[in-house]
Amino acid sequence: MALISRLSRRSLQQSLSGQFTRPSSTLIIDPKDHKETKILTDVIEDLSMSVIGGPTSYDPQEYDRRRQELVKYVPASQDELPHRRMSDSFDSALIPLGSDKRLRDRYATHLGGVRIGRLLEDMDIFAVHLVFKHTLLPMIPEHIKQSPFSIVTALVDRIFLHGKLNFDQDIKMSGHVTWVGRSSAESTLVLEQQRENGTWEQITEASFVLVARDPLNTKGAVLNPLKVETDAEKELFQIGHKNMLKRKETAKDSLFKHPPSEHEKEIIHDFFIQTVDHSALSFKSRIKPEKSVWMEDAKLKNLVVCQPENRNRFNKIFGGFIMRQAFELAWGNAYIFCRERPYTVYMDDISFEAPVEVGNLLYFNSQISFVHQHYIQVRVSAEVLDPKTGSLKVTNVFHYTFELRGGMPRNIIPKTYHEAMMYLNSRRHFLNSLQQPSA
Repeated sequence: MALISRLSRRSLQQSLSGQFTRPSSTLIIDPKDHKETKILTDVIEDLSMSVIGGPTSYDPQEYDRRRQELVKYVPASQDELPHRRMSDSFDSALIPLGSDKRLRDRYATHLGGVRIGRLLEDMDIFAVHLVFKHTLLPMIPEHIKQSPFSIVTALVDRIFLHGKLNFDQDIKMSGHVTWVGRSSAESTLVLEQQRENGTWEQITEASFVLVARDPLNTKGAVLNPLKVETDAEKELFQIGHKNMLKRKETAKDSLFKHPPSEHEKEIIHDFFIQTVDHSALSFKSRIKPEKSVWMEDAKLKNLVVCQPENRNRFNKIFGGFIMRQAFELAWGNAYIFCRERPYTVYMDDISFEAPVEVGNLLYFNSQISFVHQHYIQVRVSAEVLDPKTGSLKVTNVFHYTFELRGGMPRNIIPKTYHEAMMYLNSRRHFLNSLQQPSA
């Protein structure tokens, strides 16, 4: 156990204190002329009205027919579209937990807090709404009120959580588009909760990467370019651009493409040396150290049948629903592993690799994958399960960091090579979570 603790501490960057740094509050602009704050249900209604074939009834054939009519309005290039500013997409919405007691039941936890999974659903809807607000298509006739775009979530870049979430106080969500490429955009969100003295305290910030697709969600579509004028807008745009470059660099350095670094190889080899039974003179015989758990024994799984009620406005399974299911499974696994309540502090690199269809069997597999001091890293994969063949296809991957505020957790020990790679990958995510974001 001493060797594992020493390696864990030594492997972390010396410049990091092991504590999470609260990000800067300068994550979005705040237009002074924006007076209206909608109720979140109004935002959902507006979004439903923006999409022909929305979720009023489940009829895939009728949906495809109506969406097909919009194909001719998809722009061929960004040159056809006017520039938009960040203030054009700015919006805010209220989750009225303070006044709507019936609504509280959907958000309250049995511990008196707020269900993070519900907020993830809301943030996903709101991020899509902001991109629709950003779009302006002059070629669409006035009598057609709906957009030909399908805006879908590609990635949740990072979400920090700090402060206390109370189930009986209003939550305000604000944000706007902060970066635009050709067919992708970054929506940055800030969540605040109203305190008893009437002030608003920032509790969460998040960055979503969304992509524009054609009406039938078969190929990419171009978005309005983003025009930045003020110094604040230029700074936010540069942050979004740096985030995009960082994601590409991280993908290049993936363990799926390159072997571990020399230091990472040393970590895995020391795990093996510590757990091998030296008296047996065999590489097969392994001994688990005290106060530790094999990775294979720290899993929790779930299967969800994807029903029509869980679909989004494009007849695919709603990404927020998938995020909620994955998060609550990860939290439950951390609770079981730690034997005390875990607190959520960070999520990053939540990827949407493939759409999930209505009727799919969605198989969730959560794994305790890294432990350092009082922090727990949990990885969740979501896979579509073919009941006829038993084959699995990965659709989503999630990474969560939880904190213990009581005792110290048991350590986690990889036994196989693929578990070792998962351990190293989660270690990288943990190192990333300790660093303050670019803002």
